[in-house]
Amino acid sequence: MTPHQPPPNKEIMAKWARDLLNSNALILDFETTGLHGADIVQIGVLDMNGDTLYEQLVKPSMLIPPDATRVHGITNAMVIDCPAFEDLYIEFSVLLAGRTIVAYNAEFDKGILTGVCKRRTLPIPRVKGWECAMRSYARYQFGGRGGGKWQSLSKACIQQGIPIENAHTALADCKMTWQLIKKMAGL
Repeated sequence: MTPHQPPPNKEIMAKWARDLLNSNALILDFETTGLHGADIVQIGVLDMNGDTLYEQLVKPSMLIPPDATRVHGITNAMVIDCPAFEDLYIEFSVLLAGRTIVAYNAEFDKGILTGVCKRRTLPIPRVKGWECAMRSYARYQFGGRGGGKWQSLSKACIQQGIPIENAHTALADCKMTWQLIKKMAGL
């Protein structure tokens, strides 16, 4: 590599991962009632040490469709006595306040959070920013100016030799995302 060439994407994304691991960022994942106009049924949050900061089943404002239950295994019976999002909002928004939020598909999770808050007329939590581990992994693994080829979290973990346990539960997806970031960082 000559001094005037930028480092390859793998090096850039490894630095991105190391910087995240040395920050106060949080890894967030939601399980939901679906993809569009959906409600939250489970929240998971880890810190950059891999410690669980938040894990909660949430009673949605709508029934969980069978298609969603087939993905994450959360049934209407499991959430019937759980708190609604508005009951968790203050504690949850305080946790996120001023922090960088990392999600495997940040666009999806940010959209879900925004939609749920708007439908309940709650302010959107004020975070420092959002980072997408899915897009970053695609640049790390496949390079390319356009961000590379996006992979599911499970597929990315398989590619990196990370065990897949309880996929599509919020906390397990946070833990797999954290493991993937560590692999990208060379740890």
